Amino acid sequence: MLSTTWTMIAVDLGKTGCRLRASGPDGRTREGAGPGAVGLAAADGVQQVCRAVDAAARDAGLGAADRAEVLVVGLVGYHAASARRDQLGQRLLRRWASQVVLTGDVATTHVGALGGRPGAVVAAGTGAVALAVDDAGRSAVRDGWGFLLGDDGSGYAVGRDGLRAALLHVEGRPGGSAALAGRARDRYGDLASLPSVVHSAAHPSRLVAGFVPDVVAAAREGDGVSAGILEEAGRALARTGLAARAAVDAALPLCLAGGLVGAGAPLTTSFAQAVGGEVVAPRGGALDGAVRLGEMVRAGEVPAYLQDLLSVHGDGGAGPVSLTGDLDELSTEGVRLDLMDLEERGTEAVLRELWSAEATVVPALLELVPHVAPVVDAVVERLRRGGRMFYVGAGTPARLAFVDASELPPTYGTDRSLVVALPAGGTESFLAAKEGAEDDRAAGRSVVEDAGVGADDVVVGLTASGRTPFVVAALQEAGRRGALTVSFAGNRDAEVSRWAQHALEVETGPEVISGSTRLKAGTAQKLFLNALSTTTMVGLGKTYGPYMVDMQASNDKLRERAVRMVRQVTGCPRARAEQALEEAGWHTKTALLMVLQDLGAGRAREALHRAEGSVREALRVMDGEERP
Repeated sequence: MLSTTWTMIAVDLGKTGCRLRASGPDGRTREGAGPGAVGLAAADGVQQVCRAVDAAARDAGLGAADRAEVLVVGLVGYHAASARRDQLGQRLLRRWASQVVLTGDVATTHVGALGGRPGAVVAAGTGAVALAVDDAGRSAVRDGWGFLLGDDGSGYAVGRDGLRAALLHVEGRPGGSAALAGRARDRYGDLASLPSVVHSAAHPSRLVAGFVPDVVAAAREGDGVSAGILEEAGRALARTGLAARAAVDAALPLCLAGGLVGAGAPLTTSFAQAVGGEVVAPRGGALDGAVRLGEMVRAGEVPAYLQDLLSVHGDGGAGPVSLTGDLDELSTEGVRLDLMDLEERGTEAVLRELWSAEATVVPALLELVPHVAPVVDAVVERLRRGGRMFYVGAGTPARLAFVDASELPPTYGTDRSLVVALPAGGTESFLAAKEGAEDDRAAGRSVVEDAGVGADDVVVGLTASGRTPFVVAALQEAGRRGALTVSFAGNRDAEVSRWAQHALEVETGPEVISGSTRLKAGTAQKLFLNALSTTTMVGLGKTYGPYMVDMQASNDKLRERAVRMVRQVTGCPRARAEQALEEAGWHTKTALLMVLQDLGAGRAREALHRAEGSVREALRVMDGEERP
């Protein structure tokens, strides 16, 4: 019996069987097989999966002392039983590996078929499901509902229709097949008792799917009913695959994979005919896909479009492990060893350390001016043609974004829909921190979809680490929709930078309190948002010199400010300023033009409209016009 540490153990676990491949550092491999499992979603799903892995490992000659660096398990029921993944991961960690990767059997089939590249794959075995993913991380799953509600074209469906044809022949009814009736008797015995055998079986789907080889053999021997069953299965699988692909990108390659592919024609030919285009041949099977996923995880190179499909668990019960890099490598997670005695210093000393650290932010931002200026110009151009700007973030960046966006309407008279914050965890996160929401990639895509982001819009992703999954996914979706994408990160070589047309990085470095990125990193984000929105408002004509002439004079303080602005800009007496503002409906811009050009309110509004809201441009235009 072997006693060693394996580089990787890969497992493909389906309903009808389990296959395992162990790979050693010296290139040695061992393979084993065993019974399958109903799936993780079953009442005893965790136990079923562990028993299946153990049985296949014993068949491969692995003993009690064997462990692996990485164990990858593609299993049935993964997506339907998310609450049990952590329990299963911990069980497998204790027994088999230092790191456990769990995913659905459809994901390992997908990776095996396409080599880890984007595309749509129909996984046809005992069940049937299609998975489509694109390089931006969008994904769609179709069918996979189980044999009672779906699994159209699956091994179960083929076996069921074959057994129905056998029973129809016995009863002398149309649609029966003598060939299938004979094969059913050979496999199951007296057909009169077949229904009770199926219904009383512990796993009826596996029992029924076991008849597939007989249907295939009968078709190859010329049985028309069997051939028709396989043709219909091919068409059903094509419909499922096309539906998944259409939900993501109709141009994705489409592949038919899984054990049922071995049925060959007429199933595969009818599939291709129904697709109406090229069908990609699978590169490998689900076990090959499990191996490839393990290689990606070990190398830290899991593509973004696969990360939503995996859960990775580390040794010691640490729970899911990130696939996007090591936090220890981020400068924002660094530790200032010169502050190891911080709590022993006096209050004044702590304050000086905090504010001295904050003072390093502005010089770092000034170096970004040549890169931020084109961003502002692009944003102004989009907003002028009717676009909107969205801030996307999690935790501190999201709350800072909300503050910035919410202050623009009263300050510059903008519509509340012009600049909007889209936080991880929803608006509730503004009141109570929901830090775990930052890992939800699907939510990142959804907020962009729900906002109806389009080609005229701008999406700005904010993240101190530069790798927040929620933000990365939002930028990917925004880019797919043709929006202008901007990222602002607190670390160099940030993940978000890969997905932004304008990638801005300011390395703020270790915080006084290590990892507390609401400090320097938060200050950088706040100053960036202030500058971005303010210069955008200047570009949109919302100011006149240093004056916020588009503000909403909604209270006594702001009305007094409006009077002061009109007086200071025009030099007119207070009474004239108040009169103009009253006639202008307390719209400061209009009142300024009225006083400067001796206009009525209506004419001043027309001039502003022609000048796209800019007071200065309106004055230039009117310099050559004769006033009434």
